[in-house]
Amino acid sequence: MLRALCVLLFCCVTTLSPLLAAEILVVESYEPSHPWDASYLQALKQRLEPRHHLTFRYLDTKRIPRELFDIEAEKIWQYYQQSKPDLVVIGDDIAITLLARRIAGNGTPVVYLGMNDNPRRNNLYGLPNLTGVLERPLMKRNIREMAEMIPAARKALVLFDSSDVSVTAVEEEFRNQTELKLGNLTVEIKLLGSYSLWQEAVTQANRDGTDMIFVGLYHTLHDDQGQYVLPETVIGWTGRQAQKPLFGFWDFSIGEGKAIGGLVLSGAEQGDVAADQVLAILDSGRPAQSLAPRTAERGEYVFSRSALRSSTLQLPQKIRDKTRWLP
Repeated sequence: MLRALCVLLFCCVTTLSPLLAAEILVVESYEPSHPWDASYLQALKQRLEPRHHLTFRYLDTKRIPRELFDIEAEKIWQYYQQSKPDLVVIGDDIAITLLARRIAGNGTPVVYLGMNDNPRRNNLYGLPNLTGVLERPLMKRNIREMAEMIPAARKALVLFDSSDVSVTAVEEEFRNQTELKLGNLTVEIKLLGSYSLWQEAVTQANRDGTDMIFVGLYHTLHDDQGQYVLPETVIGWTGRQAQKPLFGFWDFSIGEGKAIGGLVLSGAEQGDVAADQVLAILDSGRPAQSLAPRTAERGEYVFSRSALRSSTLQLPQKIRDKTRWLP
């Protein structure tokens, strides 16, 4: 009798255990080698594997022409229909716009992350099977706090490429202003459509009284021949040529030969908060729409030891004590 009971229990456990594992499709707007993607993918893997199985597909929108976005999204839609995942995670605005509503409307729970846009404005708020994580870079706070290291600073320049994500980020944070005042600091914001315009802006800042430069996103720039310029080329050139202290809004812009540091957002935090949402759906059986979208806004101080040494700046102790250091 006891043996039969043990066999029965073993069969039940064996039968139920596969149901604990879910097939999760992760759709990236960019590509796995992009530092933002790599950061949130690592966080998702750490939290969700090996209990759940993750499959990855990406649109590569930082590198391909805009006219191919819909074509690549259709390929992922076809893969989704064939693979029938239990849940889909979608990273960043372009993939969210192209696929989130479509997949959620097909009955599959969707958790997005890295959304710069407002889900209410996109009519995504409260839809069945949909929730996620908003990305709100701490730009104004970052500028104010970095300016404390340069008490005499009166002018700051903020540089972004002209991608849809950059436009949305600037719209959300700066309300589409190209210039604003933060205390005694005049902040100029530029959205630049080419590498030559980016270089021109940095060169001009070296001689026009700018006291500090902030780099945002720079991942969609092309040269005058229409060739894609690698992000590492852009930030490397900027780090070498900027004669003013250079700061960043995202951790991937910081490091030796790049930006000194800043109060930044990381993809890891986005991935970690998204994993919370995923597990609430899979483990607790909660409908996605019952989970309010969350904002990963804690941020962290990240500084490069070598870049800071190369500058004349002194990091305040209150920031130094909280800093994550890079080489």
